[in-house]
Amino acid sequence: MAIRMTGLTSGLDTESIVNALMSAQRTKLTKVENKKQKLEWKQEAWKSLNTKLYGFYKDSVSKLRFQSNYMTKKATSANTSKLTATATSSAASGTYQVQVKSLASAQYVTGAKISGVKNSDGTGYSNATTSSKLVDLYDSDDTQSFVAGTKIKIKGTKEVELEVTDSTTISDFVSKCKDAGLNATFDTKQQRIFISSQKSGESNRFSVTVDGGDVTGFTNEGRQAVANLKSIVRYEALDAGSDTELSTGTTKKDIDAIVEKLRSGNSITDDDVTTLKSASDTAAKKTATTFFNALAEKQTLDDTEVENIKNELEKNADYVNLSAEEKEKKLNEAKQAKKEEKAASLILDGNTDETNINKEAAINQLTTNGITSDYVKDEKMLGNSADTTNYIIDKKSDRDDAVKKVVTSYNELAAGTSDGKKATASFSSSTALKSLGLQSFDGNKEYTESDKSSDNYAPGMVLTKAESTKVVYNGATLTSDNTSIDVAGVTLNLLGTTLKEGTTDQYETVNVTVSNDTDGVYDSIKEFLTEYNSILTKMNTYYNADSASSYDVLTDDQKQAMSDDEIEKWNTKIKDSLLRRDSTLSGIISSMKTEMLGTVTASNGKRYSLANLGITTSATNYNEGGLLHIKGDEDDTEFSDSTNTLKQMLENDPDTVREVMSGMVSNLYDALTKKMGTSRLSSTLTFYNDKEMASQLSDYKKEISDWESKLSTMEERYYSQFTAMEKSLASLQSQQNSLSQYLS
Repeated sequence: MAIRMTGLTSGLDTESIVNALMSAQRTKLTKVENKKQKLEWKQEAWKSLNTKLYGFYKDSVSKLRFQSNYMTKKATSANTSKLTATATSSAASGTYQVQVKSLASAQYVTGAKISGVKNSDGTGYSNATTSSKLVDLYDSDDTQSFVAGTKIKIKGTKEVELEVTDSTTISDFVSKCKDAGLNATFDTKQQRIFISSQKSGESNRFSVTVDGGDVTGFTNEGRQAVANLKSIVRYEALDAGSDTELSTGTTKKDIDAIVEKLRSGNSITDDDVTTLKSASDTAAKKTATTFFNALAEKQTLDDTEVENIKNELEKNADYVNLSAEEKEKKLNEAKQAKKEEKAASLILDGNTDETNINKEAAINQLTTNGITSDYVKDEKMLGNSADTTNYIIDKKSDRDDAVKKVVTSYNELAAGTSDGKKATASFSSSTALKSLGLQSFDGNKEYTESDKSSDNYAPGMVLTKAESTKVVYNGATLTSDNTSIDVAGVTLNLLGTTLKEGTTDQYETVNVTVSNDTDGVYDSIKEFLTEYNSILTKMNTYYNADSASSYDVLTDDQKQAMSDDEIEKWNTKIKDSLLRRDSTLSGIISSMKTEMLGTVTASNGKRYSLANLGITTSATNYNEGGLLHIKGDEDDTEFSDSTNTLKQMLENDPDTVREVMSGMVSNLYDALTKKMGTSRLSSTLTFYNDKEMASQLSDYKKEISDWESKLSTMEERYYSQFTAMEKSLASLQSQQNSLSQYLS
């Protein structure tokens, strides 16, 4: 807001005068703002009422216009401790005989307690964890049952396969069970595997099996011997040797080929030894190369050396014609070559003539002679502060001796040691799962914890078969994978079998009676009328509200002089009156009452009104505005003592009730549908003129904006006029002062 200095010459309170002049003009703006606010409140009232009306139309009215919804049935069980029943309108009335022979259940498998992982000293076991490897587990006979190459097939809702490797864990097995659509977990406290089907029923039985035949693989000692072999040749330092990878020297693929031969029970051959030594040399050469590169990087070139390199390059005509970028690249390559020459010279140090001082010769010497920690830390090399971790190499002869030693050790194990240890062994598929506390199963045979049968290779494992529900219904055997079963519109909810006490194959019969649900239909009609009355009461209240024509929307100044409660009451008075005598509302009320108080013709040719069904308006309160009552209903204070005609007709003449009620509600549905029709004033599914209101609000907003602009211009004009007057008075005063001074 601008700060104005007014009335300094005239002494007039210009701001008060302007405010007084503007006050009358702002009254016009206030009137428009009042109209806008009232229209917004009216719009809110209609939106709320429209929601109720549409909900009534979409749910209750839409449902009860169909005769099928008056044909509800109920089912009653003679023994609710064994089964309960419900019925749809399609169920045939009558009494049905039911025997429950079995209830649906899921398949459960509880593994025997796992022995665990043998301690490093060879005595006793440590508890297994989810990360324990299957090949490290021992069974109750102190035997390893798993071997790399074993294939476990798990068939649940999906069929998956787990091929055991030297690194496969208990967690991997549990995950595969889950992939097959099963529930699975390993309880580390109980040291047991738990598996179950996710759903009940025989169709959800699952199996865990191992491929038939024996599998030869490494024992624990054999796997350790292979690990030692890989360590000696520095397996992890080798290239993979894949078809897509450029490899140098002996690769992991070459070593893997030897291991696979050993897995089948073979010994290490002389050719294998040659390959292993080559692998050791390949890994050593990689390390020597790493050291050489570090030493070359440490070398420096003085200005003279760099200048000499440039001069040599410039002697080449091709170099002179290169771009600046290409020349820079050639120079850097030449400088790097010089550094490598210096590094090679330090390593070879007179061990060869000058013509053989190069990178390859230096690396070969390092590979043969080895690299010690002292060598790395020599000041001529990387210096005392260097980290030697990645540079140490045993000399060639020592590496070869180490390979021979490990090979000899393995071959002795492969032949069998005096204490019975072997590198490989044959593992049986029938006992392959025993280390997990399991055995192969197909879900069709049960096992108990005390089962000692000949085909039980995992004593202590418990298997409970999945079962389907089996019910004899009027002599026919029906099945289901759930504990409920649907048959001809009747749903049986089963709670237990009806097996006779003291017998194994005799079952009691439970009678289920299906009949018309008179109470259900009565309650549906009552709920419908209750909702109808609620909406009609709301509309009558709006339409017959007291006038609030003398109430205008409060201004900010008026609100400051009132309490919050007084403001709320004032605004409520206005809001409650906004739909008073509303023509649209009147049309809806009239249509609803006309249809519900009209008549329909039944299939017998007679015309009926709701009054014929015992549904009527109040006989004493004419101000209710057409609310409907059920005579004889216990909740109706006016008619509770009357005869309940509706209930009697539902019991004695349900077809007439169905035809009359569905006809009346259908007429109401059609009438409300017409009221929601799209027009230029209203949208679809809308009972009021929402488009017209939106247009009026837009007009009011524009009118308010125009008035605000007009009033701002008017106010500026008033202030400009008073400012001009002040200037004129100041000029006149100045002239008077000058004249007075002249005359004096």
